[in-house]
Amino acid sequence: MQRRAAAIYFVFFLVVGAGAYAYIGVAEQTSQPQYDLDGTMVESNGTVAIGETEYTLSGIHREGGSHGSGGELVSELTWTNDSYVGTGSISHNSTTDYQNESYRVLIANETGVSEFTLEAQQNVSAILQADPAVENTTATRDGTEYVVYQNNDTIQPLAEYLPEPERQTVSEGETFPYEGNDATVANVTTSEVRLEWDSSEENTVELTEGGNVTLANGQQYFANYHGEESVSVVPASQYSEYVQTNNELDSFQTRLNGLWGIAIISGLAALTVLSTAYLPVRG
Repeated sequence: MQRRAAAIYFVFFLVVGAGAYAYIGVAEQTSQPQYDLDGTMVESNGTVAIGETEYTLSGIHREGGSHGSGGELVSELTWTNDSYVGTGSISHNSTTDYQNESYRVLIANETGVSEFTLEAQQNVSAILQADPAVENTTATRDGTEYVVYQNNDTIQPLAEYLPEPERQTVSEGETFPYEGNDATVANVTTSEVRLEWDSSEENTVELTEGGNVTLANGQQYFANYHGEESVSVVPASQYSEYVQTNNELDSFQTRLNGLWGIAIISGLAALTVLSTAYLPVRG
């Protein structure tokens, strides 16, 4: 009688567990929420055009896991901005290279200034050595630097002795070489000269699941991964649908975990009933 009852309970728990397990399989195939997002899919290590810009995706990999498993899916999206404008500046009274020579930058202290002057830096030592009438070095008296003549030891202020330096004027809108670039003089103020030039700039953004990024067109997007094979770059306007689907997936997973619990507990109960039914009975 004991074993007959145990058999009945064994079958009962077995049917409940098997039913829960079967329902898990059916639910995963037919009831699991799916993302319905209108985005641009990019394959790992692939390229894709979004708008007028071509993007390159790095290899998709996981970060933050242990022993090479788990972790968050991440990758990088890279593009080149060919419309990038480089900028630079040179200050008043600073020195700059121009046509392989060193010049001092001079800007007039006046309202509405729109140009600057390049004054060639003079090699005083070379000028003195080339003139046999003067000493090769200058003398300083009362804070003024003088040239000393050899024949009669007379002196002359260095500023008066030196020839007029070469000067060139550069105006706004003209081209000026700057750090290897053919720059344009964009603006001149009493304190500095601002330069601009056409260039290119490489941009990279990291894609994380649901992470927000801004691309070349100035629009915002977020990432939705499809395993380690590809990722969809989705306009931010669909983010509310993405959040809703995530909530539905969380709820679905909670119910699925409950079914797994029923299947496991029923299986353990069936084994327990069966094993206790065949325990030896003391006389």
